[in-house]
Amino acid sequence: MNSGIQLLGCQLNHIDPETIRFFRQLGIGDIQYNTPDIPGEDTWSFEDMKAYKEQTEALGVRLVCIENVPIRFYDKVMLGLPGRDEQIEKYIGIIRSMGRLGIPYFGYHFTPTFVWRTSYESETRGGAKVSSFNEELARKNGNSVTYAARLDVSVPDPEEMWKNHAYFMDAILPEAEKAGVKMALHPDDPPVAEVAGVARIFTSFESYVRAERETRSPAWGIDLCLGCCSEMGGAKTAKQFIEHFGPMGKLFYVHFRDVLGAPEDFRECFLGEGNFDPAEILRLLYRCGFRGYICEDHVPHVEGDSAFGHRARAYEIGKLQGMIAMMEHDGAQMG
Repeated sequence: MNSGIQLLGCQLNHIDPETIRFFRQLGIGDIQYNTPDIPGEDTWSFEDMKAYKEQTEALGVRLVCIENVPIRFYDKVMLGLPGRDEQIEKYIGIIRSMGRLGIPYFGYHFTPTFVWRTSYESETRGGAKVSSFNEELARKNGNSVTYAARLDVSVPDPEEMWKNHAYFMDAILPEAEKAGVKMALHPDDPPVAEVAGVARIFTSFESYVRAERETRSPAWGIDLCLGCCSEMGGAKTAKQFIEHFGPMGKLFYVHFRDVLGAPEDFRECFLGEGNFDPAEILRLLYRCGFRGYICEDHVPHVEGDSAFGHRARAYEIGKLQGMIAMMEHDGAQMG
């Protein structure tokens, strides 16, 4: 029995023949780019996107998802600033290019202050290094990583951020429907109420229920980052997302990682030592109708590993492949 759940390699931000060969050697034939280094100051041209896809697929894999554009492409959209309509038009151009190129999934976030961590030297099993977040330390010391972000504008009212998101969705989702592109929303990470003066709105199961109600489009769905769901409320929240949105066909793809802790204080970890049971979550995904892609994500840094985390990624991918194979073998229990 074939579960229909597939693995893809992710977190590449440039065309890397060695790493793509590594993924292929692990049995992965599809990849996702996260904020790829396609040329462009405020948008990507069709010609550059086409060349990027062709160069990628010449290495023997399929490009099935682009997750995130640079924040500078739509910072005014997220913050409700003058110039957002021009940014939206260019964003729509990217959606149309993806449709022409047959790239089905386009991941996005709505977090102008982006991802925050307060350490990349926390330890998990056996002394492996992982990232962590502590809200009190963040207020005192700021972000420990220099991700691109917009930190000079304050939007403390969450309802203003909701209005900005609705404005964005009203403009782009009809175009995504025409292009055959699925827009997958990633949760805010960390899922706390506010970071650097900007309210965070995608921080709970309930916020996604509201977003689904407000969008009502077949082109809108979820990038189910299980790590963020776990940050929000552990196994209970991860299961809520799956049980509610899985049967609706709104789980477009999954980032399969976990944490130990809660929104205001957590650290990342290996699969199997965090807040949820990965085998239980994988089986629940299947039972709730998910038949899409799963990515390895945010792996710990193990002894002797590369900066990309080849050893840890091979371990996590192998673990996921083993669980999927066991589900296929044990198909009678999945009904």
